[in-house]
Amino acid sequence: MNTYATFAVNDHLQVLLDEAAVRRAFTVEKPSLRQRIASAASSVKSAIATPAGYSRSILPTLEDHPYRS
Repeated sequence: MNTYATFAVNDHLQVLLDEAAVRRAFTVEKPSLRQRIASAASSVKSAIATPAGYSRSILPTLEDHPYRS
């Protein structure tokens, strides 16, 4: 029984390895580390360059609000 168990486990492991190889072959290439750092730096630069009163918020401003301090 031990020989058969070893054969069954090895066969199952080979099936899993084959599935993983197929999955790796069809994965989309991710942006490189350099591209991700450049994107983050660009985001920080645009946030710093934005005027203090400017907000991209979807919420309305609190101008003329009675509880605004």
